[in-house]
Amino acid sequence: MAIQAAAHTRMATLDVKDMFFMIPLREEDKPQFAFTWEGVQYTFNRLPHVYKHSPTIAHNALAKLLDTVEVPSDIRIYQYRDDILVGGDNKEQVGQVAKVIWDSLTKNGLDIPPSKCQGPGQEIKFLGAWWIAGAVAVPDDTLSAIEKGQTPGNKTELQ
Repeated sequence: MAIQAAAHTRMATLDVKDMFFMIPLREEDKPQFAFTWEGVQYTFNRLPHVYKHSPTIAHNALAKLLDTVEVPSDIRIYQYRDDILVGGDNKEQVGQVAKVIWDSLTKNGLDIPPSKCQGPGQEIKFLGAWWIAGAVAVPDDTLSAIEKGQTPGNKTELQ
């Protein structure tokens, strides 16, 4: 279900800090992440940010942890990579579920800075947009940046 379709009147957000670096690599996978720099071979111990599948792996790892959290039927959890939104119509329930998620994830070794959490409230910023009682509004500064943006002149600039 899309956030807009649900039209939650109360929301809270959590943001996992450095999610990619929180995922340890299995010993048998480490050779796949080996590299040489100035004649010395190194390997990552944690999922590297530059690996093209890191976002998918991180998203799935967090989704598995979120699946262990019990939530009331009228509360929804939305996740995009390391960003989490809890939505519902009861401020206390939304706050309680956000706290349970925070406790569960930090217990599993993830870092969720309180400064990167919002709500519960009627207005929150999530994925670069303002969500107001379930409706989305793109901030003026984002619209201005898009309007001022230059059209790419070639394939490299487009990437």
